[in-house]
Amino acid sequence: MLLPILSAILGILAFPPLGVYPLGFIFLIPLFIFFIKENNLLKLLWGVFLFRIILGTGLFYFIFEPLVFILSILVFLGLPLSFFLLRRFIRKIKPTIASTQSEVACLLIALPFLWVFWDFFEAKYSFLPTFLMTAGNIFGSSPFLGLAAIGGLIGLAFFTAAINCLISFLILNFRKSELKISAISVLFIIFVISGGYSISKSEFQKNTSIYQTFPNKLKIALISSANNFDQEFNFFKHNVLSPEEKIIAETLMEKKTNLIKNELGGEKIDLMILPEDLISIESWQDIDIEAKNKFGIENSGVLIGAYRKLALGLNTNLAATLTTVQNNKRYNSTILFNRRGELADIYNKFNLTIVGEYWPFGDWRPFYYKFIKNDLLEAGQGRAIFNKEYAYQRGQEKTLQVENLVFGSAICSEIQYPWQIKKLKKMGAKFISHTATNRWATLGLKNLRELTNNLRKIEAVWLQTPILINGREEMAGIITPDGKMDLVNFENDHKNFGIFIGEVKTN
Repeated sequence: MLLPILSAILGILAFPPLGVYPLGFIFLIPLFIFFIKENNLLKLLWGVFLFRIILGTGLFYFIFEPLVFILSILVFLGLPLSFFLLRRFIRKIKPTIASTQSEVACLLIALPFLWVFWDFFEAKYSFLPTFLMTAGNIFGSSPFLGLAAIGGLIGLAFFTAAINCLISFLILNFRKSELKISAISVLFIIFVISGGYSISKSEFQKNTSIYQTFPNKLKIALISSANNFDQEFNFFKHNVLSPEEKIIAETLMEKKTNLIKNELGGEKIDLMILPEDLISIESWQDIDIEAKNKFGIENSGVLIGAYRKLALGLNTNLAATLTTVQNNKRYNSTILFNRRGELADIYNKFNLTIVGEYWPFGDWRPFYYKFIKNDLLEAGQGRAIFNKEYAYQRGQEKTLQVENLVFGSAICSEIQYPWQIKKLKKMGAKFISHTATNRWATLGLKNLRELTNNLRKIEAVWLQTPILINGREEMAGIITPDGKMDLVNFENDHKNFGIFIGEVKTN
């Protein structure tokens, strides 16, 4: 079982935050050799389980949840099972092929396809999206990023698995008596990698040229905040505010939004995007008449009023992401104001996050939640597990539109679903806004951001679409379709918020 463990360790080193991306070309070799050498199904399953649990823990330790991890790995065990059945099938139709170079070649030719299928099947259909740890995400900050233009994350993952299979075949068939053949094989592998680099460089240039031809320019302001930006609102202990508390809340909100307004005074902004939960207060039974009439929102009247004033005061379109209550159901929503402070559009989050936003197991909870309940609630997580009243409902995929702006809002974990981002593009989105709240990541925040940055760059290159970034405990900035990032910190000049002002081009 040392080979799967070695692959997992190499994978941890290859992925961010260490990001030794050349290891991406070899990290699967020990595992693939294990596949070829091991004929026992149970040992295959156990080896792959070890590989996945070690790799997942090393990369996702900041969201380690034993139940969710194990259920995800059970999905991925389809890989060793299908590999075992394929080998049985090959030996059945060609009995003389068993344990020969031809069998190894057949299996290694099939392995990149099997790997990519099960890697992405797990990422899409398990409770926790694992697109961040698919093999292609290693190359999100490498010279090979341009290959994402050809097939996106899947294209990069297949390229990665194919190189690992080629090198595995070379190792398994190395013979001192056939050094000439081995040398030719090495040259072929170098040629394939070099070809990938050249294609990547060409795609970068192509995307840069296309982006430069986009005719429309928008001036944007992206706000990110530190976790303590709204600490004064901890004063409110209940979600239902008294009339006196509403007055206090309005005063505090005006003070906070004025900090942003003063920074942007004199700027002509086409769109300002606030981070998810810039001010974390729900204020139930607090209705804004316009929000109620247009979208059925029954809460956060004081907060919607504060954002309306901010949009009106800066004469800008404004997107804000907050918890809304509609027909007595909770949604994680991005609401869009026009320059006059009027509500123009709304998007309710489509892909919800397990533990934080929903819990599919009813009243049942693993025993260990007894010991971590307080820590979860303190980090702003897990309320949906312990109280169904706090569970969120799923919305519908849609774009947001105001004036001539059409864009997609990816809320928090939704950026980890590439196919959702692609669908927003097909629905007419000219750019993607990704806003998040990372206040729950008390450990490994840097790791989370760098893994996510890789994926966001891959998506921007793949879809030839700018991606805007901001959030709580998140950088603010833009990723252009050539994979370049321009970011500012969420803590600048002794302030607990940061503002990125820049330009985005659209076609």
